[in-house]
Amino acid sequence: METVRGASDRDDARRMIQWALESEKSTRNPPLPWVFFVVQATLLTVACWAQVLPHDIGKAVTVVCLVGVVGVGIRWVYARPGYGYVQPDARQSAPYVVAMCVLAGTPAALAIGFERPWLWLVAGALAGATTLDMGRRYRARFGHA
Repeated sequence: METVRGASDRDDARRMIQWALESEKSTRNPPLPWVFFVVQATLLTVACWAQVLPHDIGKAVTVVCLVGVVGVGIRWVYARPGYGYVQPDARQSAPYVVAMCVLAGTPAALAIGFERPWLWLVAGALAGATTLDMGRRYRARFGHA
């Protein structure tokens, strides 16, 4: 005859669920080193500033920078050693994406629309500043690597 444990099973289940939720939370937004944000800010700034260079050089620099942004993001955010592959947290990254679209995207669009290349310098500075500020906020909230 089998005995029913009842309360003990529920307590074990609650502990396991709590452990799973904490594990998911710790990997959703892993602590990131400050150098990650500095590298990302630099690459984004240079990609914008490259738009004022002669066309072929500017295009090459832009491609290298954007590949770097993706590579650094994959390495430090999405495929981190010890964490495996991490799913992006869209809710947490939305304010940064909106800020980048408004602060860096507006001068970039104006630079293209009104053919004012100097606005790319503004877009680059704002992209870098926005990324560094996001890094400061992220690290304050989720910790330092």
